[in-house]
Amino acid sequence: MSAKKYVLSHFDDFFVVLFEKDNKANKLVILKDKFTVHAKEGDLLEVEINPDKSGYNFKMLEEEGDSTKQRLLDLIENMKKN
Repeated sequence: MSAKKYVLSHFDDFFVVLFEKDNKANKLVILKDKFTVHAKEGDLLEVEINPDKSGYNFKMLEEEGDSTKQRLLDLIENMKKN
């Protein structure tokens, strides 16, 4: 499976919720114990399912500019309101 870009929306009690960057209707919910990267809300991540489907590979994407990050945070806030 190819890697996709996701924005970290929020943390729940046992889960991490991410939305696909280019398709906000596509949500990914991961158990916190499978979330192996130190990230915060609004961070952009590249997520790939391990070949053996036992977990995920995460890569922080820091090349995005501050304006893009703010735009994504604004989109998340709008989604929470709706």
